[in-house]
Amino acid sequence: MARKGRSGHKRRMTGNHRPPVYLVTAQVNSRFARECLLRLAVKFTLSRSERHDPHITLFGPFTLEDGCDPVLLISRVLPHSRESITSCTARLGDPLLLRGRRGFAAVVRAFPDEHLSRISARIREQLLPHTRSCTWIDQRPGQRIFHVSVGFGLREARARELINFLETVPAGTRGADGIGRLEGTTIVSFRLAVIRRGALWKVFDFPTDRWIGRGRAFGKSAGEETLEAFRKREGFELDRPRFCEGDAAFVISDLHLGHENIITYTSRPFPDAAAMDDVLIRNWNFRVKPTDTVYFLGDLAYGRSSRHPADYLSLLSGVIHCVAGNHDTGLAHTRVRIEVTWKGQRFLMVHVPVDAPPDYPGFVVHGHLHNNQPDEFPFLNMEDRRVNVSAEVVGYVPLSLDDLVEIIGASPERARFATLADARRALCLT
Repeated sequence: MARKGRSGHKRRMTGNHRPPVYLVTAQVNSRFARECLLRLAVKFTLSRSERHDPHITLFGPFTLEDGCDPVLLISRVLPHSRESITSCTARLGDPLLLRGRRGFAAVVRAFPDEHLSRISARIREQLLPHTRSCTWIDQRPGQRIFHVSVGFGLREARARELINFLETVPAGTRGADGIGRLEGTTIVSFRLAVIRRGALWKVFDFPTDRWIGRGRAFGKSAGEETLEAFRKREGFELDRPRFCEGDAAFVISDLHLGHENIITYTSRPFPDAAAMDDVLIRNWNFRVKPTDTVYFLGDLAYGRSSRHPADYLSLLSGVIHCVAGNHDTGLAHTRVRIEVTWKGQRFLMVHVPVDAPPDYPGFVVHGHLHNNQPDEFPFLNMEDRRVNVSAEVVGYVPLSLDDLVEIIGASPERARFATLADARRALCLT
């Protein structure tokens, strides 16, 4: 003990101390993924030392040369304000067993989108020349396996038990333990984090385009501000009326007003059901005039705290035709399907896609699946002639049939777009 004390005293007096170890990560902000990972930790009794706050490591661990500021270096490679992004995403893949210095890790592979891939590469290029030491993975490009850790520092048998469980979770549902399938889901990251000496140090918030400190990063108000900025910049929250000229027709499904758990289940960018309801109702009324027609394809409201469906309908503008959803108890004057022809394009509107005949000679427009199976049920599947208008997929704003017909007309024969925003970007449509 005395020797340690003298050694420590000498380091303090001479400055001969270990440099701080840093790590740069993309935080996982999707509530569905975060909750599933937490439930997995409970199910497999993972200790705090065997699990991380969910993230994707982009660079590190590393130490820097004297006088280098990692925040300054990273700031040089972040997109400028005029071209800044609101978030990064990654598609989760198959479970994977990794071996580290302190045992085995059960992880889920992550495939970053172009924004996150570009930022990760730029961070490596900027930081590597200034490192005093860094992991071998980052010394050459293309060696890092991006992933989200489920558990680490485990014995091999325990890690394999986790992997085997992850492989058996069915897609599209959650078991009695509340755990859903992670593989195939898309996670969102609103923030880059710099970890210093094992603790959160600085955070760059994409939606607000600024660095924030540790204290603010954990604050509730900062999280709500992040979500609001994200919604507004992505067009998920309208701030003024955006009506079509003349009478128009719109379609949307699965608002789930009053439903707290839908925020977690589909990773909606809202802090709670009250904020969600306020934005969804305002979006509707900023897009739909009283004389417009809306085809609503089911699941208007759900949950213990939700109001009667008729109360919500009274708040929504337009002439509304409702298809019954599986949660629409108490909603009057609904139909199983509605057929519409708009500008020469035939549409069969249903809640669940299996309610449509397989040989329908037009496009089947449906909801119900939300954004949980983007490969099988994307926004637009030209080959199978299907359109998913669940609220999450169309950006929480009713979609005009004029826009839908335009998108279909501009799309290649075998095109598939996961979301309405993806379709508009790919087709260069505003």
